[in-house]
Amino acid sequence: MHAAIAPDLILTNGRILTSDADNTEAEAVAVKMGRILAVGSSREIMALRGSATQVLDLRGRTVLPGLTDPHVHLADDGAASLHNIDVRDFNTNVRSIDHILEVVRAQAREVPPGTWIVGTGSPMQDFRMPEKRFPRREELDLVAPDHPVYIGFGAHVTIANSKALELAKVTKETQAPGGGAIELDAITGELTGKLVERAQYLVKSAKPPFTYEEMKEGIVFATKRALRRGVTTIHDVVTNNETIRAYQELAAEGRLPVRVSMMIRIIEAKVTPESMLNLGLKTGFGNDWIRIGGVKMSIDGGITGRVAAFSQPYADDPCRCGLIRIPREELDSTVDAYHRAGNRVCIHAIGDTAMDMALDAVDKALTANPREDHRHRIEHLGNWMITPERLARIRKLDVLPVPNVPFLHYIHDSLMECMGPERLEGAFGVRTMLESGIKLTSGSDGPGYWPADPLRDICTSVSRKIWSGATVGPEEAISVEQALRMFTINAAYNGFDERIKGSIEPGKLADLAVLAENPFTVEAEKIKDIPVDMTIVDGKVAFMHEQAVDLHH
Repeated sequence: MHAAIAPDLILTNGRILTSDADNTEAEAVAVKMGRILAVGSSREIMALRGSATQVLDLRGRTVLPGLTDPHVHLADDGAASLHNIDVRDFNTNVRSIDHILEVVRAQAREVPPGTWIVGTGSPMQDFRMPEKRFPRREELDLVAPDHPVYIGFGAHVTIANSKALELAKVTKETQAPGGGAIELDAITGELTGKLVERAQYLVKSAKPPFTYEEMKEGIVFATKRALRRGVTTIHDVVTNNETIRAYQELAAEGRLPVRVSMMIRIIEAKVTPESMLNLGLKTGFGNDWIRIGGVKMSIDGGITGRVAAFSQPYADDPCRCGLIRIPREELDSTVDAYHRAGNRVCIHAIGDTAMDMALDAVDKALTANPREDHRHRIEHLGNWMITPERLARIRKLDVLPVPNVPFLHYIHDSLMECMGPERLEGAFGVRTMLESGIKLTSGSDGPGYWPADPLRDICTSVSRKIWSGATVGPEEAISVEQALRMFTINAAYNGFDERIKGSIEPGKLADLAVLAENPFTVEAEKIKDIPVDMTIVDGKVAFMHEQAVDLHH
């Protein structure tokens, strides 16, 4: 074939799972100038080869469209993942308060007095430790009396020592900001060190921030780690102007290894609602590498801090129903303003009270100003309490739920303790939602909690096996085919990208994940363990596993 029209790259002798409308399978794919040129049999595709075409013999490997994680906090957590101490029980052998204190003590010996020590813990880790609680201020003081220390256990709970609280000017008389809480000991009235939701920022803002360059390097580090699991697109919740600028610079420098759809937080962020509206930028502004995917706001707190807003009290705390971070009037007016401006809203709503507030706000905006194909999202909707009435309303409003399958995998047992079995009946009902016609996807909410890893989440959706080894809700298990589509073409639809990605078809972006094994032939509970041998972005090899030596040519 003439060099001008010959492919730049051919992948042959594999199993190509296209995720097209018919779930077509093929043996080979040809790539030209960052786009899929052709898909077919090895014989057909090799006939297109030119003298300069690079050929990769897959030797039976399986190729998927590049995977998408549609809900991450990657830029915010990237630098932290490089510099923080790790006390997550899901990722390490840290299984008790004594273990956590030992890690803090070891770090205190390594860094000069006065240096901030910041730790990353797991959501709801208190449920899984033998003490059934978080560490306290005084315990952190004992192991690091000369260092300010705080540990975040998920996004909604932070535990700080006395030095950190002192630098943050937090005392037992300090008034918590609206939408936050500062815990005091019920007996002594003294600070326990626990800060919830907006109160966390009192301590976090006292620590000198990462430098701009550290933040950029953290993004590169975290995105490269996502590449190792076949992720080629992320939808990232960004909270400040520096993150937005960093993404643009990394893309311009050719150092952004994945494609990014930014969900720009406009409440509880350095980006104000007015500034985004005044710019007049609509959802979709940008290019194939980085674009605006919508605006993000959070109605209630997180389930991990027992501050998601429910209509009934928590099972293990009859005095608490959670908290509302955005009052109804502010929520309705904000959703309406952005809807009218042509933007997509992405609303965090975890408890049933918050779910109904989110649905009400979207309903009011659509009633006042009908708009086709808005694709408004409600983050975490679909995790639990999707009654037939709520499901019907989701379908009527054409809202896109974005549940979090990793919550099922990692913290189901902890959720059962705080929510109770009634509210978790039918939880993570992905089969029910898919069969109702929803183009469902799932977001990891990582990488601060756990890594972005769609293969893990495909595994959980198919097997319903959780971290402890138990099987939960097998009636909601879905097929491998359905699960793959959740993280390929369905996720592309969620990002308004179905015309350019999400399936392996001629004309689409050449973003591909090459797996060492076929998810259709391994045991369902082992899909999460399939190695990714290669990730291709824009027609170029962005990651290759060191053991995939037979792919080198």
